[in-house]
Amino acid sequence: MTWIVLLLILLGGGFYFYQRLTALEREIRAEQEREQEQQASQGSDETSFVVPLEKESAQPAAQTGAAVDPAAEMAEDPILRIICAQPGLVQSDLYANLPQLNKKQVQQMVRELVAAGKVRRERLGSSFKLYLI
Repeated sequence: MTWIVLLLILLGGGFYFYQRLTALEREIRAEQEREQEQQASQGSDETSFVVPLEKESAQPAAQTGAAVDPAAEMAEDPILRIICAQPGLVQSDLYANLPQLNKKQVQQMVRELVAAGKVRRERLGSSFKLYLI
């Protein structure tokens, strides 16, 4: 008789913990979905911010064949302005100077500027120093 009572207690405890774990899993999944929705909404902001800069910097040189005015580019691109004002700025410090953009957006924009030959990066530990070319 004692064994039956002990078995029932174990089964009841197992059922209770199973219910708690499934509730916890539902909460975690709901939180992950909220984060994905926020990233998706930020992603749409990213494309609306980044795409015009690419079009503006790439099209005039390709269409006219003339060099793009560096002063005009710096007025349009906040990253170039910041690097011009603080040569040798560490890339991780750049994120604080652009609070309206998230870290991934700034990283992508810096990569595009490096690929376009406008910015030079020098490794500094786990970050980079940024210089205008």
